[in-house]
Amino acid sequence: MTYSATEEALRPCERCGSERQRVVEGDFDRARRTRRDLGPGDHAVLVHDDPAAVAPFCARFLGDGVARGERVFAGVPDDLRQAIGAELPAELERAIEWAGSSTFYGDFDAEGVASTWEALVLEEPRGARILAGLDRSRAEGVEAEELARYEAIAHGLITRLGATVLCAFDTTALPPALIEVAMRSHGLVIEDGGALRNERFEYQPA
Repeated sequence: MTYSATEEALRPCERCGSERQRVVEGDFDRARRTRRDLGPGDHAVLVHDDPAAVAPFCARFLGDGVARGERVFAGVPDDLRQAIGAELPAELERAIEWAGSSTFYGDFDAEGVASTWEALVLEEPRGARILAGLDRSRAEGVEAEELARYEAIAHGLITRLGATVLCAFDTTALPPALIEVAMRSHGLVIEDGGALRNERFEYQPA
């Protein structure tokens, strides 16, 4: 997350590479503690152990994108897809472009996956909102280093193109090493229904 106090602060954030400015009231400690909604240029992580518990937040995230006229994608495991669907009105659910994890992650390759998402974001000028999540089968054989490389590439694309991206990681389905990478590679973390500065974020240029 990039914070700036003046319009002259135009250099990219050293921590996340973002060139987008966010002007906040109060001091930095208050900003770190304040939860907010996600918006363009945000790359957030949602770590969970129960799809039903996080489905309401995911549904609100997707619904906010539809309400704002964004192109909304969801490429998530089947159990999370079903849990989110139960939270959405039928017409809102139809406005979302759904896909399984395999459609976007396939045989996991950092550059290939990033290129798929980049193409989706660039297809239309109205802005893109993406909910993504690896499932158990897609994660098999994925090394932590390869996931870290992908997340670094994705982070650069997200901040440059202004997409709004939420990555969901299920601790019951994914290896601890991948969860650890997830917690280091996203500038924002979702806690108690809102986005907070991720204190564990380690910016790695792609």
